[in-house]
Amino acid sequence: MAVLVLYATKTGATEQCVKMLTEELSECTICNVEAEKPKLEGFESVILGAGVRDGKIYKPLRDFIKKNHDELLTKRAGYFICNEKPKETEEIIERNIPGDLKEAAVCIASFGGYKAYAAPKEGTDQLKGIFVDKIKAFAEIIKHR
Repeated sequence: MAVLVLYATKTGATEQCVKMLTEELSECTICNVEAEKPKLEGFESVILGAGVRDGKIYKPLRDFIKKNHDELLTKRAGYFICNEKPKETEEIIERNIPGDLKEAAVCIASFGGYKAYAAPKEGTDQLKGIFVDKIKAFAEIIKHR
C-alpha cells in the first residue's frame, strides 16, 4: 500500500510525529508541503498532518487541503493535528477539516504538542508533549482499515 504523508510544521512537533508514524508504516513517501507540492495520483492512502496556532492548522496544509479537496475525497485519508490543548481538539478539527473530508476519513487524531516557546531544545527529549501511543494507534488503523 503506497502511503503519502504530507505535513506542515512550524516548531517541529509535526515533523517528529511524522518520523514516528512512518516508522510504523511501510512504503511511505514523506512530503513537507512547504517545500514541495506533491501530486496525489499513484497513492492509495494519504495522511495529512499539521500543527495548530490560534485554533487553525498551519496555513500551508490548510491551503493544500482546499486546493486538493475533491481529489482527497477519492483517497483513503487520515488527518492528524499537533496541538498542546487536548480539550480543544474536537473544536479545532471541526473548524479546520471540511465535513465531507471528516466523514470520509479513515481516522482523525491529535498527537499532542507543545507551545511554540516551549519547543524542546536540541539534545533534549524531542517527543515531550507528544502522545506516542496515539501515533502508534493511528498507524494501526491506517494499516488495517
